[in-house]
Amino acid sequence: MGSLSWTHGFTVLQSKMFCYSSRDSSHSKSSKSFCRLEKLRHKPHRQANPMPHICSHYLFSDSSTIRSFIAHSYARDAVISESPNVEAIPSTGPGLDSESFGTRISRDEHLWSAFEIAEAVGGEVVRWGISGTISTDTRRLLPGQWFFPISGENSDGHDFVDEALAGEKGCVGVIGNRVCRGWENGFIKVEGDTNAALEKMAKFSRNRFRGIVVGLTGSVGKTTTRTMIALALGSLGRIYQTYGNYNAMVGVALTLIGIPLDAKAAVVELGMSRIGEILAKARICCPSVRVILNVGPCHLEYLHSLANVAKAKGELLAEAKPGDICVLNGDDPLVLSIPIPPGTRKVLFGRGVGCDVRLILAENTDGGRAVRVIIENNMPTSITNRFKAADKSTPKMVEFKIHGPGLHQAMNACAATAVALSLGILLPQIAESLSRFRPAPMRSQMLLTRSGITVINDCYNASPPSMAAAIESLKNLDCTGKRVCILGDMLELGVAEAAAHEVVLNLCCDDSIGLIMLVGERFLTAAKKLKLFDKIDVVCSSDVESLAPKVGEFLALGDVVLVKGSGGMEMGKVVSAINAS
Repeated sequence: MGSLSWTHGFTVLQSKMFCYSSRDSSHSKSSKSFCRLEKLRHKPHRQANPMPHICSHYLFSDSSTIRSFIAHSYARDAVISESPNVEAIPSTGPGLDSESFGTRISRDEHLWSAFEIAEAVGGEVVRWGISGTISTDTRRLLPGQWFFPISGENSDGHDFVDEALAGEKGCVGVIGNRVCRGWENGFIKVEGDTNAALEKMAKFSRNRFRGIVVGLTGSVGKTTTRTMIALALGSLGRIYQTYGNYNAMVGVALTLIGIPLDAKAAVVELGMSRIGEILAKARICCPSVRVILNVGPCHLEYLHSLANVAKAKGELLAEAKPGDICVLNGDDPLVLSIPIPPGTRKVLFGRGVGCDVRLILAENTDGGRAVRVIIENNMPTSITNRFKAADKSTPKMVEFKIHGPGLHQAMNACAATAVALSLGILLPQIAESLSRFRPAPMRSQMLLTRSGITVINDCYNASPPSMAAAIESLKNLDCTGKRVCILGDMLELGVAEAAAHEVVLNLCCDDSIGLIMLVGERFLTAAKKLKLFDKIDVVCSSDVESLAPKVGEFLALGDVVLVKGSGGMEMGKVVSAINAS
C-alpha cells in the first residue's frame, strides 16, 4: 500500500503515518497538524466569478500547448428524475458507485426466442430454451437471460458456463461453442469465433429495425448528450438507448441486439481508443443520424495527435449514405475539417452565428447547481416543413433550465436539440423534455452526506477537458465552507501526460479552492514541478487506499468536494469514505 502526506510548503513527507509539512519549520511537528487543519476548515474563500462563456476553444498540436484547451462539453451518463439536484446519500446500503440514485430510462430490451437467435447467428438449436434478453457477462447476468460467451485476451467466456449459471443465476440458455456437462437449459451451438457471431446477431437486429438510429461520438460529452437526445426524441414514442457506458464493440452489439421492434428510435453511443474502431461500429449500426460532438485530447497514448483523434472520430461519417443527417459541432474546427459524403445533410450546432441550432445563452443559476439555457432554431424552413411539424406560430427560440452543475452541459443540450429538430420535433417540446434531465451516478452527481458535506461525484472517468469543466463547475458552486478538489490521475494520455496534469493543477490554484487532494504518481510529479505546495494546501497519496481512510479528517460541515479521476484510479472509494466519515 502506498503512503499519504499532508503538505503545506515545498516539502512532501512520505510516510506510512499521516504526516504534515509547513512552510514554517517551527510548526513541522505532526502534533500540530490537526490544529492547522482546524484553522483551514474555517478559512473563508472568495466566491469564484462565473465562467464568462461556455465554449472557449483553442487548438493545440502537442503536449506543450495542451494548457490552452478547454472543452465545449463533457461526457457523463444521465437519468430522468424529478428528484432535487442534491441527493442525500443513504446511510446504509452498497457502495456509492451503484446506480440506485435517480430513475434510469427504462431498459426494456427485445426478448429473443431460440429460433430467432439461431437464425441471427447462423447456429444450431441443440436444446430449446425460453425467450429472453442477451448478456455477455456472467457477473451481471439476470434471471431469464441467455449467456453469449465471448473470448478475450485473458479469458474465454465458455469457462464460466456451469450448472450454477443455470441454477443460481437463472440463465435460460447459452449461445456459443460448447456447454458444460449436465447442462439442461437452452443451447444454440455456434461454430467459430463467438465475437464474430455476436456482431452478426447485432447486424441482424439492426437490419430488421425500421426506426431511426442515431449514432454519436466525441472526445467528451457522449453519454450526457446521448441521454439528452433520448429525452429530446421522447415525443416520437418509445426511445431506446445505449445502457450505461456500453460504447465499446461488445456494448454496441448488445445495444443493437436489445432494440425493441416497436421502438421509434435508438440512440447508440460509439466510443473508441484506436483508429478503425468507430468505422467498424458504424458499419454494424448504420446510423441515419450521425453526430460528432468534438475532438479533444483523449486516448493520445494510442492516437498520438489531435489530427489522429479527428480522423478516428471522422470514421462515423465515412460511409454515410445520401439522405443521412450529419450533426456537427460548428464551433470545433477539427470537427468541421472532417469530410462529409455527398448527398448527406449537414446540421451545425454551437455558439457561432452560422450554426443551424445556436446556443444563445448559458449561465449558472440556483447557486451553480443548474444552468439557464437559451437556444435558437435557425434551421431552414424547408427542413422543418419536410416533417410537417413547425408553422409560423412555432417559437424560434426557447429558454429552459438544465438541472446539474456545469456550463458545459449547455453545449450537450444544444447538440441534442439539433438532432431532435432535424427529425421534426418542435422546439418547445424539446425544451420541456431537456428540462427533466438529471446527472447520473458518478457523472457530476451531487450528493449530500449526513455530515453536511456536498459531494460532486464525478468518478466515472477523466480527461483534460472533462477535468477543466468539473473544476470550473466547482468554482461556481455556492459554498458555506471550503471548496475541495480530490483528483486522481488521468490515464491514456501518452506524451501529453505530464503537461496535462500540470494544466489541471494550475486550474486549481485559485482563491476559491481551499484544499487539493491528489491520488497517483502523475499528479504528485506535476505538483512537485509546479511547486504547488508553496501556493495552496495539498494532500498527496500514491493510491486511493491510503487516502480514503483519512479523507474525512480534512472535511467539515458546509464543504463542497469534487471527486474525479480516471476509472482505473477507483475514486469512488473516496466518495464512500466521505459518506462514512
